[in-house]
Amino acid sequence: MYLRLFFLYLISVFIHFSASANSDLDSLKSVMNLDINDSSKIRTAMYLSRQIHRLDPADKDDFHYAEIALELAEKHTDTLLLAESLDNLGLLYRYHSRYAKSTPLHVRALELIKNRNVDPYFKMRFANNAGVSARYDQAYDLAVEHYLYALKIAEEEEDLRNIAIASNGLGNSLSYMEGKSEEALQFYLKALKTEEQQENTLGMAMNYLSIASYYSRKKDYQTARKYLDDLLIINNERKDQHGIAMTYEYYGHSYLEEGQDLELAQNYYEKAIDIFKEIDQQHKVASMMIALGEVSKQKNNLTKSLNYFQQAFTLSREVNNKALIMESARLMSDTYERRGDFGQALTYFKTASAYKDSLSLIDQEATIEGLRMEYDFEKQEAELNLLQAEKEVQEQQFLLSEERFKRERTILFGLILAILAITLVIILSLRNLNLKKNLAIQQEEQKRKELESAFQNDLLQAEILATRMQMNPHFLFNCLNSIKLLIQKEQKKEAIKYLTTLSRFVRDILQTSKMPTVSLEEELELTKKYIMLEENRFEEKLDFEVCLNQMADEDLKNIKVPPMILQPFVENSIWHGLLPSNSELKKLSISIAKVEEGVTISIRDNGVGRQPKPAHQLNGHKSMGVTITQQRIDLFNKITKQKMNLTTLDHKDENQKPRGTEVQIQLA
Repeated sequence: MYLRLFFLYLISVFIHFSASANSDLDSLKSVMNLDINDSSKIRTAMYLSRQIHRLDPADKDDFHYAEIALELAEKHTDTLLLAESLDNLGLLYRYHSRYAKSTPLHVRALELIKNRNVDPYFKMRFANNAGVSARYDQAYDLAVEHYLYALKIAEEEEDLRNIAIASNGLGNSLSYMEGKSEEALQFYLKALKTEEQQENTLGMAMNYLSIASYYSRKKDYQTARKYLDDLLIINNERKDQHGIAMTYEYYGHSYLEEGQDLELAQNYYEKAIDIFKEIDQQHKVASMMIALGEVSKQKNNLTKSLNYFQQAFTLSREVNNKALIMESARLMSDTYERRGDFGQALTYFKTASAYKDSLSLIDQEATIEGLRMEYDFEKQEAELNLLQAEKEVQEQQFLLSEERFKRERTILFGLILAILAITLVIILSLRNLNLKKNLAIQQEEQKRKELESAFQNDLLQAEILATRMQMNPHFLFNCLNSIKLLIQKEQKKEAIKYLTTLSRFVRDILQTSKMPTVSLEEELELTKKYIMLEENRFEEKLDFEVCLNQMADEDLKNIKVPPMILQPFVENSIWHGLLPSNSELKKLSISIAKVEEGVTISIRDNGVGRQPKPAHQLNGHKSMGVTITQQRIDLFNKITKQKMNLTTLDHKDENQKPRGTEVQIQLA
C-alpha cells in the first residue's frame, strides 16, 4: 500500500498544465541519467512515459521510457514492481490502440502477482486493464474472464470503485456475445447502482451511455433515449462539454438508425459538431460529418452527402486518423458510384483500400508482436524457473557447508576454552606478584580523579556563576533599561549596538562556560563586552583602558587561563569601587605585562577602596564571583603545571585616604 501512496504522491507533485510541464520532464529525464538502479528510478521512468504521452501522444519517447522501466524492473528483485512496469507499457499500447500488444502485457502483470501476498488493489487494476484491452481487441471471452476475476476481488474487498469498473466492463463485453444480452444488462445496472452509491456522476454518465447503446443495438430506441435523457441531465450538471456532445451524438445515432425522424438526427449531429469544434476535437468533428453524410444519403441528397463526406475526408487527413480516412473514402466511393461517376468512385475506392490494408498490416504486426512478447515472457519464465532450481541447489550446498562449519567451530571453541584456562592461571599468578604495585598506581589514579572531580565541580560552579550572570534580574533590568532609554531618545543605532553587544556577551558566556581554559585574548574580549554593558550606568563615560606592556597578540593567544577569571574582579571594581565613588573621573584599567617569572595581569580602579559601604549603596547586589574564582585558582594550580597567584593592593593618597583597589594575578 505504501508504494501506491508514494506513487500517487509523486504524481500529485509533478502534474501541471502549463509551460512548467516541459521543465518537469527535463528534471525527470535528468534523474534517468543517474547511475542508479533502484525502485525510484523505475517509477520515475514509468511516470515519465505517461507524462510524455499526456503532453504529446505522438511523441514516441513514451514507449522508450516505458521499455527502460521494464528492462530495469526485470533486473530488480521486486516482482510487484515488474508487474507494474508491464502494466504501464500495456497502457501505452492501449492508448495507441495497439490492443494485440497491450493485452499480453496486462495478462502477464496479473499472472506475476496472482498468487502473491500483495495489495488487492494491484490485482484488481491489472485484471481490469487486461479486460479493457481484450474487449477493445474483440477477445470477449478473455475480457470476461479478467473482469470476473477483478469483480470477485473487488466484492471481497468491498471496493465500490472497482466493482463498478468490472461490472461495466462485463456489460460491454457480454453485450457483443451471442445470447448474453440480458446478462450484460444486469451488469450495466449493477455498475450504475454502484456509481450511484458513490455519488460518482462521471461513472453514472458512463453507465447511462453504455445502457443507451445496449438498447440501441436491440433497436429499442425509446428506452435508449430515456437513458440518454438522464445522461444529458447529468452532463449538464457536471458542465461536461465533451459529455454533452457525446450525448447529442448518440441521440443522432438513435434517430438515424430508427430512420423515422432524420431532421431530428441532423439537428443533434449539428449540435454535437458545434461543441466538438469548440473543444477542438477534430476527429470527432470528422466522425459527425460522416454521420451527417449518412443522413443526407438516406434523404437521397447525394450532393450534400458528398459534401459532408469530403469535409470528413479532409479533416481525417489533417488529424491523420487512418480509420476515419478509410471510412470517409469508402463512403465517397459508394456515393460517386451511385451517381454514376465511376472514375471518382474508383479513385476513392483505391484510397479506402490502401488505408484498409495499412490498418490490417498494423493489426497483423501488433498481433505478431503480441505473440512474440508472449513467447519472450514464457522464455523468461523458464529462465527464472531454471535460476530458481540453481538457487535451491546452492542453498543445499550452503546448508552442508554450514553443518561442516558448525563442527569445526565446536572444536575451535574447545581449543579456545583450554587456552583461556591456561591464560587465566598465568594472569592470576602475575596479579599476585604485581598487587602492591597496582595498588599504588590505583591510589595515585584515585588522587588524580579526585582532583579532576574537584576541577569539574569548579567548572560547574563557574557555569552556575555564568548562568547567574545571564539571569541576574538586576543586571538584565539595567541592560534593558539602557536599551529602552536609547530608544526613547531615538538613538536607534546606539540601541541596536547595545543590544548586539548584550547578545554577543551572553553567547560568549555560553560558549566558554564549559571549557577548562580559554586564551587570554578571548578572556579580554569577554571582559570588554561586560564593561561596555555596565558603563551605561555612569553619568559620565567610564574611562577604561587595556595596557599591553611588551605583549604581542600572539602572546595573548598562547596564554591559557580559566574562563571568566577576570570578570568577577572587574565586576567588583565597578559595583563596589566605582559606583559608590564621588569622583568625577572614574577610571578602570587592565594591564598585562611580561615579568621575569611569567605574566602579571593587573585590574585597577580609582574607586572607594575596600572599606565597608552603606547598605543603600549596594542596591541588594551581592557578588560571589571573587570567592569562587579564588577556589578555581587553587584547583587550577593543583592539576596544571602552571601556577597562578592572586594579590589585592589598596591604594591611598597623601592623606592616607583610599583612592582605589588593584588586583594582581601572577601567572608563572
